Amino acid sequence: MKIFLPVSVILFFSIFSFSISAEDQKIPNDKQSLKKMIWETIEELRLYERANGKEEESLRTIYDDGFYLVGKDDTLRIGGWYQGDLNIFTQKNDGSTRFRNRRARLDIRGILEDHFEYRFFPQFAGASANLQEAWLQYKYFPNFRMRLGQFKVPFSLESQYSSLWTDFVEKSIGVGNLEPAEDVGFMIYGNPFQGRLIYAVGVFNGRSRTLEDNNDAFDGATRLIFAPFKISGKEIWKELYVGGSLAVGQSKEDLADTGFSAAGGNRFATYGSATRHAGLRRKYGAELQWIFGPGDIKSEYLSARFDDVDRSGQKEDVDINAWYLSISYLLTGEKKPKDRWVVPNKKFGAWEIAVRIEQFHIIEEAHFQAGLLTGSNSATAATTALNWWPNKHIRLMLNYEFTNFDEGVLVGGEVENDESLFLLRTQYNF
Repeated sequence: MKIFLPVSVILFFSIFSFSISAEDQKIPNDKQSLKKMIWETIEELRLYERANGKEEESLRTIYDDGFYLVGKDDTLRIGGWYQGDLNIFTQKNDGSTRFRNRRARLDIRGILEDHFEYRFFPQFAGASANLQEAWLQYKYFPNFRMRLGQFKVPFSLESQYSSLWTDFVEKSIGVGNLEPAEDVGFMIYGNPFQGRLIYAVGVFNGRSRTLEDNNDAFDGATRLIFAPFKISGKEIWKELYVGGSLAVGQSKEDLADTGFSAAGGNRFATYGSATRHAGLRRKYGAELQWIFGPGDIKSEYLSARFDDVDRSGQKEDVDINAWYLSISYLLTGEKKPKDRWVVPNKKFGAWEIAVRIEQFHIIEEAHFQAGLLTGSNSATAATTALNWWPNKHIRLMLNYEFTNFDEGVLVGGEVENDESLFLLRTQYNF
């Protein structure tokens, strides 16, 4: 039955060709030649059937949290996700109330010949598409994996989380403004000692994703995390993680009209015109996470130092400290996962509440007096959140965030001492 239809079609056109003009087709008009042609056609079809050997015939298609093509030693997964936001500023604080296509991503991952893994991860939100991640990884040694390409720099706890699984609509002010995010480079990482140690060390261009390097110095980054009770001890302590990270590099950037922003997108500190940084930058981080059943506590302290920030020949060192503490709890009793979706065990989905307090502080007020920076040197924020997972592929989030600035900043065209808004998000992944 497999070859009946194609054979019928070919025979039809063959007979039709004969009926037009055997001489014009340069084919002898006899039964023996016709039989020979039919036999050769069948043999060609058999060769085609043989081309799909055991490996091709074993190829399976699966849909399970993504579309999979699974072969003997290769796997391809195609997935993606979308986040749509609505920011509503309070009447007291008339900022940029708006709908936003916050993120739209296509996520393609796979395994090549068992030991090589890859990811191609473009994002489409904003004015144009760009490349979020693209890397190749050698994974033969589980505790000594090597990755080359564009991917997340190993710095900070919250920056390692996918935006799909963070507890709040926006990251903390410190992480959002200081994280290196994705960059192009090479990294070695692993999770040895039965999961009690997580380490990563890498070298990078130091200019964030898709940007070409503009100096001949690499940035270095490392992150080291301990889970001392992962194997032994009571269940409640098994997911206690403590550690730190470090990122060091040489900068060569024009900082004019750049700065630091709060959750609503309003910039509370801005570098003055003709400001450049051509010097050393250092970032340090300490972190703690404790997942206990349906609860999760996260905290980070970040410190950054930018040497010799230059404005019209006047050079100053800029030092920044930031911290946050957040607590989340699944009211419906599900176990809180680490950087992954919640699987509801109730008919009406999983419900989660969360609270975060944080501060971002530029240490030297003299920088503002000298015009190196304008705005406020400090921002203190409190956020409350209610999250609903109707199923593991969909999440709806409602946040209220209040940020206080030490000095007045422009919010919605007016000078204000605070930013106050509701943030709503609808997201799905496939």
